[in-house]
Amino acid sequence: MKALLSKLIHIIIMPCNRVPMLIEQQNAGKLSFMKKIRLRMHLYICKLCAAYALKVKQIDRLLSEELSEERKKIKFKEVDIQHFKEETKRKINF
Repeated sequence: MKALLSKLIHIIIMPCNRVPMLIEQQNAGKLSFMKKIRLRMHLYICKLCAAYALKVKQIDRLLSEELSEERKKIKFKEVDIQHFKEETKRKINF
């Protein structure tokens, strides 16, 4: 009975093949309210998709941390900053 209910809900709410794109849209903040609700319902029912969503979240977090660390390492010399400002002003005045 539970398997039948699960299959029915997958058909009515959302099939698994649509979940990865919606997860990416959710992470980008471009998911409508109704799609968010349907995605949450699907993830509540489908453990495989829920595991996928968790892995995507972990990967995004790790990549964000790595990018943050890389940005901390980047240092510009004052001469380079001044040169950039002068070039920008020169191009704006054209």
